[in-house]
Amino acid sequence: MTTDFKLQLAETIAWCSARAVAERAGETTRSAELMSPFFQQDGDTQVRRLLDTPAVGAEVVDFIVRRRREALERTRQPLPPLGELCGGRVLMTDFNTDICAAATAPSNGFLDDYDIPGWDTWFAHEDTGRFGGVVYGWVPPALVELAERGFSVIPVECIGWVDATDLRRLLG
Repeated sequence: MTTDFKLQLAETIAWCSARAVAERAGETTRSAELMSPFFQQDGDTQVRRLLDTPAVGAEVVDFIVRRRREALERTRQPLPPLGELCGGRVLMTDFNTDICAAATAPSNGFLDDYDIPGWDTWFAHEDTGRFGGVVYGWVPPALVELAERGFSVIPVECIGWVDATDLRRLLG
């Protein structure tokens, strides 16, 4: 996972850095270009499917990664170095949420009513043997504070920052 993780993280940084706007966090992290058909389902169905089967999260991430890579290659956009994550942070979510919609307003929509972060930020999936596994996302510097506000009001531990130890493991 290390090589893919690094490449997919760099591609996500390249994509999101130029697009994420704090005032429109939800809109600017959910592009039509990267939207998997999975997201055409209602939020309850999305969460249930993400929790039930690791393959679902992996397939959605693969779709997003493939579409982002194709778009970056078409525009010949260079990939940034990963040093200090370009000022952003890596999140992880297992989607085991209470679906309370409390995080939507504080995060300016970066987290939706089902506590699902904008799909443009998704870049890796890991089968943890728990729920449907974990999805990793990169949060651009402009959205870190908003994401933190959203995380802090969710009453269950379903989303948060990847700590330094786990990040080193993932980056190899």
